[in-house]
Amino acid sequence: LAENARARVGILKEVNPGGRIYVWSDMFDPHHNAHAGYYLVNGDLAGSWEGLDQGVIVACWYFERRAESMRFFAERGHPVLIAGYYDGVPGAGVRQIGEWLGAVPKGAELRGVMYTTWENRYGDLEGFAERAWGTK
Repeated sequence: LAENARARVGILKEVNPGGRIYVWSDMFDPHHNAHAGYYLVNGDLAGSWEGLDQGVIVACWYFERRAESMRFFAERGHPVLIAGYYDGVPGAGVRQIGEWLGAVPKGAELRGVMYTTWENRYGDLEGFAERAWGTK
């Protein structure tokens, strides 16, 4: 996976040298899926993060391990994006965004927060934005 990521990042930089590259954190995060024994992976995903250069922005989304994940990527020099809303329990993302923001490690480059829906659920968007921006 590291070799594949390194190649893809290289292609993207060649095609658009000034572009920003974002990746979902899970397959590059040792606190999430980047380890031995993950699902049907033949082999070990440990070290997959080595394929991401420091300019790659990592979208962290595993709430339960938010602090460890963001710290891991920040210590490697990656900017982080909080992808702190999901479709699971209505309202949970609204309640959790404050906890996400509180877990950003000192010195981390936070690029923002993202409302993430795979089911076109936008009923919580306003509340999420208000909490993320600190207006509620």
